[in-house]
Amino acid sequence: MWSKVKNFFSISDSIYGVITTLPGLIALVALIIYPVFYNIFVSFQKYEFGSMDKFIGLQNYVSVVTGSDFLIGWRVSGIYSLGTAGLALFVGLILAHALKRINVARGFFRTLIIIPWAVPAILSGIMWKWIFGKSLGVVNYVLSSLGLIESNVGFLSQGALALTVAIIATAYIHIPFITILVHAGLQTIPEDLYESASIDGADEFQKFWYITLPLNKFQMIFAFIIVWMFSFRTPDVVFSLTGGGPGKATYHAGLYLKDEIYHFLDYGQGAAIGVLLALSVIIIVTPVVLYTIRGGRS
Repeated sequence: MWSKVKNFFSISDSIYGVITTLPGLIALVALIIYPVFYNIFVSFQKYEFGSMDKFIGLQNYVSVVTGSDFLIGWRVSGIYSLGTAGLALFVGLILAHALKRINVARGFFRTLIIIPWAVPAILSGIMWKWIFGKSLGVVNYVLSSLGLIESNVGFLSQGALALTVAIIATAYIHIPFITILVHAGLQTIPEDLYESASIDGADEFQKFWYITLPLNKFQMIFAFIIVWMFSFRTPDVVFSLTGGGPGKATYHAGLYLKDEIYHFLDYGQGAAIGVLLALSVIIIVTPVVLYTIRGGRS
């Protein structure tokens, strides 16, 4: 159909190419490029209570970086994101290898593994909040039934435990993604390599270390960095699970951004926090992506 339109108007290939790519370019500018640059612009303005007063340079950034909540937010986000990505990768590796060895009802188990991926992040936080609840939580019930605790434990009222629960709740929704990605990588490894290793007397750990890990490392790195990136910048689970408490033990950087915008109506500082979050992700992700690309070409 497009070729008939092109011939009817007698336009050149270059103009035709511009016309066909224009809708996508407009959507890209409207949905991504314009909001990004507008956010950067706002971060240099004194923009409070819905009104923009004046250009103040880097003052918003200085106020954010020198504030006590900046160190708290970035420290919590760092621990939370690394813990989430590490736990999700560890469990995902186990499930991917188990899935590869299953020969009966493999489709059923694949579907079963994907289910947590469909759970919204906010809902995951609420669900795990019930599971680890002090009064009616199933974890306390099981531990008490086994005689491992004398009284119920307040998992969400103790700083280190609350952050651990947040990591578990977030890893839960990311494990399927890593499992699928790693499992797809495992399918590309020839079985002959494992058979040869078995003949040479290699055990399962040696097969994993010398065959699976080198040939599947880029999928694992990619999966880890994607989960880390989303966990570092997104506080959905923490918001519904702990709200940043107890105290500020789980005060994610994303919650810091939310408070500046919705509680204090300081859009300038909120925009600055958003820019700093994006820069933090870009600075860490870029070397990993370059390493992966170079490794894939070699």
